[in-house]
Amino acid sequence: MIKRILKKYNIDGDLISYERYGSGNINKTFLAVTSKNKYLIQQINDKVFTKPYKLMENIESITDYLKDKIDENHKVLELIKTKDNKCLCYIINEEGDREYYRIYEYIDNTISYDNTDDRDIIFNTGRAFGNFLKLLKDYDLDNLWETIKDFHDTYKRYKRLLCDIEVDRVGRVGEVKKEIEFIKKREKYCSLIMDKLKDGSIPYRVTHNDTKVNNVLMDKDTKQYVAVIDLDTVMKGTMLFDYGDGIRSSASTVSEAETNLDRIYLDMDLFKSYTDGYLSETAKYLTDCEVSLMAEGVHIILIEQCIRFIDDYINGDTYFRIEYEKHNLDRARNQMKLLEDVENHLKEMKEYIYRSYRKYR
Repeated sequence: MIKRILKKYNIDGDLISYERYGSGNINKTFLAVTSKNKYLIQQINDKVFTKPYKLMENIESITDYLKDKIDENHKVLELIKTKDNKCLCYIINEEGDREYYRIYEYIDNTISYDNTDDRDIIFNTGRAFGNFLKLLKDYDLDNLWETIKDFHDTYKRYKRLLCDIEVDRVGRVGEVKKEIEFIKKREKYCSLIMDKLKDGSIPYRVTHNDTKVNNVLMDKDTKQYVAVIDLDTVMKGTMLFDYGDGIRSSASTVSEAETNLDRIYLDMDLFKSYTDGYLSETAKYLTDCEVSLMAEGVHIILIEQCIRFIDDYINGDTYFRIEYEKHNLDRARNQMKLLEDVENHLKEMKEYIYRSYRKYR
């Protein structure tokens, strides 16, 4: 299969080896080594990204734009073109269905972290996503397709969950009543950010929309950020969700795979490191209203993540890749525990955000 894909692309050298690579929940990734180079081959999950050619238009446009903005110390994902000059190819699998593949040039001497308590790495993760927002501040939003409809519309996700609870298509609702009530108690927060976008209180920006710590490549030696990766969800949105998801993934004491709830809480030192890194790049460009809502961005993205995991669980695990039957349920409980701790620290978080903002403004 890998050989069939490589034959469609302009690559250097003959294939020596390939293996599964990375820990992504959506797309399948392989590292292919040729006699002259290394490549990342990704199968796009077209059940999630239903218009893969539109998705690749976004990525090609964004990467081309960033190449003219990035400095010499950083890199942009380099798409490899097919022999007919496209960024995407497909093959027909054994079932007669199309499978869509793209190839990136591998960025050497880098590493990504699923979870870390190294404050320098977390600071540089915040810097990386902050710099991404800054570099794209003048990009024309009309050039971007919506790759996943209503991706961060938390209230619509909440309403969809209520509908899916009624349908209960795989008979799992009965075992998650406690988790459903946990989410229902937080309904009033679900529309806050989208309402602010719609009434113009906060601006639309080009946002990454999946700012997990493992979507930044770090230099193996210096721990400085090299590149922001996984551009599938780059769309028009708000920086509040990018910042919130960054804190969610990088300032938790453990990863979202942890099942021992006693080990899960918000590490305020890591929170401060990420916040400083992010605001060191963005403070001069954010509005006062955006800054005032940054802590709520963390709060609401966690509510959304709880909704997503529970909804996927009661629908039979159709979105996130799972490793065992109750994986999504365990992820939801993990995020609920982190959410409770964030709620206990909201006042402290807001105070620190303003302190950091004033420092870098």
